[in-house]
Amino acid sequence: MPHYVYILQSLSTGRYYAGETADVSVRLSKHNSRSTTSTRYGVPWRVIHVILCETKKIALQLEKQIKKRGISRWLFDQGVAS
Repeated sequence: MPHYVYILQSLSTGRYYAGETADVSVRLSKHNSRSTTSTRYGVPWRVIHVILCETKKIALQLEKQIKKRGISRWLFDQGVAS
C-alpha cells in the first residue's frame, strides 16, 4: 500500500515538520486541529512537499533520513527551499 512522506511548514513560526501517512489531507487536518502534540503550537500548517513511497517501511526510512539530515537542510539539498 502506498504511503507518503510529507513536509509541513508552520505559517505562524516558519518551523518545519516531517511525517509519514497514507492520507496527507487527513493528516494535515489533524495537525491543524491541534490534536497532534508535536505541531500544536505551529498552527496553521501548510504542506510544502510530498513524496510518494511504495510501502510504509520505505516511507518510515525516508522520514528518518530527512529528520536526521535536518528538514530545512534536506529541503535545500533537494532544491525545494532556498
